Amino acid sequence: MQIRRFKSADLEQILELFYDTVHTVNAKDYHLVQLEAWAPKTPDRSRWMNSLKENISYAAEINGKIIGFGDFNNEAYLDKLFTHKDYQGKGVASKILNTLEQEAMKLGCKEIYTEASITARPFFENKGYTCLNRQNKKHNGQVFINYIMRKTLYTE
Repeated sequence: MQIRRFKSADLEQILELFYDTVHTVNAKDYHLVQLEAWAPKTPDRSRWMNSLKENISYAAEINGKIIGFGDFNNEAYLDKLFTHKDYQGKGVASKILNTLEQEAMKLGCKEIYTEASITARPFFENKGYTCLNRQNKKHNGQVFINYIMRKTLYTE
C-alpha cells in the first residue's frame, strides 16, 4: 500500500469509494434516507474536486486502485477519512490518519479536530481523540448525530 498526495485523476475512484463505503459500512448506524443525503448517487463533482485540491489530501492505493483517502484544511480540521468497504480493519485509515497528523505537525498545528460519525467514533477514540461534544448536524435536509473530537498533536 502506498500513501500519496491526491491527484485530480483520483476523483472518480474516490467518489465511488465514498458512495460504496457510506452505503455499506455506515448503514448500521444511519437510516437509508440519511445515507442518500450524505452520499448521493450523483455527487457534486466540482465541490468535491475543489475541496480535495484546496485541502491537504492523501490517497492510499494498491496497484492503481484507491483504497482510502483523507484530508484536512488549514484550520487543522480533519474533513474526510474513508476506507474502501473491502479494506476495512486492515490499517488503511490508520496509515492515512498518521500521514495527515504528521503533515499537520509539520505545519505547526498543535491539535487536530474532526466531526466523527457514529461509525467512526470508536476508531478516533482508539487513535487518541477525545470526544468534546455530541451534535445534531444538518446536511442535505437530514439531521445526523456525530461527534466533535480533538487530538493534541504536541504541547510546548
